Amino acid sequence: MNVLVQSDPRAAARTVAAVIAAAASDEPSLVLGLPTGRTPIPVYEELTKRHARQGLDLSRARAFNLDELLIPRDHPASFRSFMRRHAWAHIGLDPERCDIPDGEADPEIECARYDSAVVAAGGLDLVFLGVGADGHVAYNLPGPPLPSTHVVELSADLAESLEVPANWRPLKAITMGMGALLSARRLVMLAVGQTKAKAVRALLEGPETPTWPCSLLRGHAHFDVVLDLAAAGGEWPAAKRIMPRG
Repeated sequence: MNVLVQSDPRAAARTVAAVIAAAASDEPSLVLGLPTGRTPIPVYEELTKRHARQGLDLSRARAFNLDELLIPRDHPASFRSFMRRHAWAHIGLDPERCDIPDGEADPEIECARYDSAVVAAGGLDLVFLGVGADGHVAYNLPGPPLPSTHVVELSADLAESLEVPANWRPLKAITMGMGALLSARRLVMLAVGQTKAKAVRALLEGPETPTWPCSLLRGHAHFDVVLDLAAAGGEWPAAKRIMPRG
């Protein structure tokens, strides 16, 4: 595991964007795993700038979203809508080469379809991850890990943060399982803000435990963790390994 601490969230986002851009330059047809939420928005903004001003070319890449809510696919709160607003075409991806679970499909059939689509694409080359305050990655929540794509019921706190109307609660989501994440050739995680510091500590220093799903990724052979100072707890011991700047 390689760890890089930057001074602020924007610098951390630029670092992750640089990692993704460099990977696309090395392998134009790479297969990406992409997240939603507040944390990745600055990364997508940086990639949008690189696409517009520096010729970042993701047109041959494939992209798979890490999760989707079980709500109508075109609802403003759906992750499909999020990706249309913040990523996909904006960062240079061909929307026809972007896959995301269908929140209106039969969940069991859709989970199987999604796993098959990732396999057919040759697996994931680079997965960009966030981490929840409780340590969840994608929507692999605390508890026994599931290897394949599956349906999960979100907590009330998570549902509140997504601003989905009450008539869609209890809110459920389709998420990639831990197996797909651990099978990816490379992982890059971004964590910013003091609310993520406890999860970061569990990832870097605690035991590997399903209580903190992020900790189960620690043994991945190519795992980069990018933090701001707040997520790192406000200080960073010199003994920690630092990843090269992208």
